[in-house]
Amino acid sequence: MSRIEISRVFKLLCLIALRSFRRISRLDFLRGPKPVSYLLGHEYEISHQSDAGQLEFEWVKKYGPTFRIYSCFSEDVLLIADPMGLQHIFQSQCYPKTRDIRLIAERVFGKGLLWATGKTHERHRRALNSAFSTQQLKQYMSFFQEMTFKLVTKWNDQLEENPAVLNMAHWMPKVTLDVIGQSAFDFNFGVLDGTAEYNELYRTMRDMFLDSKSSSPLTEIYTAVRRRLPERFGFRLYTTKEDRRFAAFLSAARSTARSILLQKQEAEILNPNSDDKDIISVLIRTKYDDHKKRLSEEEIVSQIATIILAGNETTSSTMSWMLYELSRNTESQARVHGEIASLRARTGYRIALTSTDYDSMPYFNAVMKETLRLHPILPILIREADCDDTLPLSVAVRSRTGRLLSHVPIRKGQRIMLHLGAYNRLTQVWGDDADSWNPIRFLTEKKDVRVGVYGNLYMISGGIRSCIGWQFAVMELQVMLFELIESFEFSLPLEGVDIQRIPSILMVPMIRGKPELGVQLPLQV
Repeated sequence: MSRIEISRVFKLLCLIALRSFRRISRLDFLRGPKPVSYLLGHEYEISHQSDAGQLEFEWVKKYGPTFRIYSCFSEDVLLIADPMGLQHIFQSQCYPKTRDIRLIAERVFGKGLLWATGKTHERHRRALNSAFSTQQLKQYMSFFQEMTFKLVTKWNDQLEENPAVLNMAHWMPKVTLDVIGQSAFDFNFGVLDGTAEYNELYRTMRDMFLDSKSSSPLTEIYTAVRRRLPERFGFRLYTTKEDRRFAAFLSAARSTARSILLQKQEAEILNPNSDDKDIISVLIRTKYDDHKKRLSEEEIVSQIATIILAGNETTSSTMSWMLYELSRNTESQARVHGEIASLRARTGYRIALTSTDYDSMPYFNAVMKETLRLHPILPILIREADCDDTLPLSVAVRSRTGRLLSHVPIRKGQRIMLHLGAYNRLTQVWGDDADSWNPIRFLTEKKDVRVGVYGNLYMISGGIRSCIGWQFAVMELQVMLFELIESFEFSLPLEGVDIQRIPSILMVPMIRGKPELGVQLPLQV
């Protein structure tokens, strides 16, 4: 195709998309901000702002936690951060992932748990449930401790009693990837040791979402257009830089997943009576289970790819942000260290602390919750109503005519932005200091509407699609926080550092004005 032909095709697709968007039900009765461009809408502004959530937090203060924004071609989108509204959406079957979000999930993970919906999602979930039971997760504790101790040893060797500036965004993913390998797959990635074989997998994960931040207006329009195109045609017409990064990760992850699967299958042949309950063993046995939870080999490979990325990014990012906040708030760091010292005084310096030991430190655990509240790794989710519905609100909002609304009517086809980051800053839920660091709020938490699975927070998602690995992540964070704060003191670099929260699907840290350095969170250790 020549450039002129491509231009004509693109214009035709834009017209088709525009006609399609205009058929979507409108939210004219709700207030909301005006976009800088009605062609690009607010989604472009949100994805290209300097700090994740900055715009939306201001909008929530002005319009309340439920209001109208625009997508490309002036498509109405409902932005909601209201606790009761979010709870209703997460508990209902009426609000599945949008088709384009599922296609992105397929391109990143394959047809795994994050792609699946409906009966397929239920089957995948049933297959994985036993591997993520509370009792089973406790058996992973020793792997968490072993890998974190290995990091402590490496840092001690590197520092040699002298403080140094280390990039948390470089080190934390190495630990969490090795933890996942050992505990979930009985497999040694060896990234922390510098094993070259799996460095490519680590590299593809590090910066794979950054092109979401740097997309051009034309790419944004193209992304909106292909939402309305036949499922495969839109992704074959043209691939963006983001598409190519996703493809590189999926290729590396699938190759690794097949190596993991082959190694474990060979071990199962040698020991057919094995009753191992690590995640990969559970997945392999589903091939022989009844159809209600049976997974094909391709689905198993996709589950492994899903766990590698989802399990690694969520924990490593949260750990990096937690150390950053403790570096900024030295009183909090000292209090956490004090609780750790008190626990050691009671238990002695034995390595094998239990989950009960970690749970016994109230402020320590409050720090984890406060980090998840202020720095959610995935602050925005997109859903689409597949039926007419009425959305209840716990915080009434004013309509354009001034009427107070306690419910919002939803029509089939309505696109909805679930803003978990804005919910985490609601003063009606978290108090007047919702924008500030204050772990003490979790020591006296009393909420009218209970949402999420941990600390009244949504970790990645909630309700019927709540994160199956949230307890795994919490236990891993507990071990890492304990070992690192017991062993080291963290502070901001002496020369100072200005960290941005970059909105690029996942929220990642970068040094302001230095995007060429990629993901960065330097701290003095």
